[in-house]
Amino acid sequence: MKPEWKNFLIEQGAEFDGSTLLHFGNPERERRIPPQGAILCDLSHQGLISATGLDASAFLQGQLSNDINQVNAERAQLSSYSSPKGRAYTSFQIMQRQGVYYLSLSSDVLEAVLKRLRMFVMRSKVSLEDARESLVQFGYADPAGEQRLKDALGQYPAKNLDVVQVGNLTIVRQAASVPRFAIYGELDDARQLWNRLSVHAAAVGPAAWDYFDTEAGIPKITTGNMEAWVPQMLNLHLIDGISFKKGCFPGQEIVARLKYLGKNKRQMYRVAIEDIHQPAVGAKIQDEKGEEAGEILNSVLSPSGDHIEALAVLKIAVAEQNLNLAGAKLRLLPLPYSLESE
Repeated sequence: MKPEWKNFLIEQGAEFDGSTLLHFGNPERERRIPPQGAILCDLSHQGLISATGLDASAFLQGQLSNDINQVNAERAQLSSYSSPKGRAYTSFQIMQRQGVYYLSLSSDVLEAVLKRLRMFVMRSKVSLEDARESLVQFGYADPAGEQRLKDALGQYPAKNLDVVQVGNLTIVRQAASVPRFAIYGELDDARQLWNRLSVHAAAVGPAAWDYFDTEAGIPKITTGNMEAWVPQMLNLHLIDGISFKKGCFPGQEIVARLKYLGKNKRQMYRVAIEDIHQPAVGAKIQDEKGEEAGEILNSVLSPSGDHIEALAVLKIAVAEQNLNLAGAKLRLLPLPYSLESE
């Protein structure tokens, strides 16, 4: 995080633990705002890798699960990076800004992913860097967000993963039940837009943003679940995160086998847990017989504060059973896209 941006956030009421933004003074109130209310959220807890050079596109095409040729100044995409055994190291959102590719991922896996990607650069003319201090990142979600962005900037991205470039700002539409946008830019421009939007929006901690990702069924791979799942088990094929036509990439044989032979026995579900204590990543879910039925991927305390909402990878065969996590009952919640078993 840029020191000047951190100071700006502190002026807005942000409270930090070291470099980690916790909240803006009232976490209970902040949690209750989405999805009905408008929020602004610093996204510095998300990692960012930049890829530059003449061979950047070709290099990424050979490493990632999606077709990088579909990314341009007007369109972002979801993707993933896997081991040769087809297990996902991480998932990405990828955008292009001023000729540079930016890969957004969980900060806690950034160093490991960056190190592994660099192993395969060899003689390619590509530079991969930790870009967390290169750009300011913040999020904006607001039922009236389209009109307010249009008033502030003259335009807004209309569809999920559409991108608009306005001056030194890049705005990427995010999946959500209300208009939601990730904003990247230079310090002065970011401050100006934050100040303008804050007239109608409350500043919140990262949990509120995580809630929207959970609601939208967007998986986030962290250190607790690196190399745990094949991309299809994380529903990445259902949210356009995999191209089956682009050619080879690490783990491609395993990914293709699941698609064409129909061997996928697990997938990701959105669930409610009758508890208010956030479970650990990888916490085991049990079926009616007390046998392992799946694991927690991501979780967040719901806006109501009376249950946990989570993304969990479950065995398809038992997903409709009465499941529990350490005795707390689970129930399935809807996702904004269809699952394979439906």
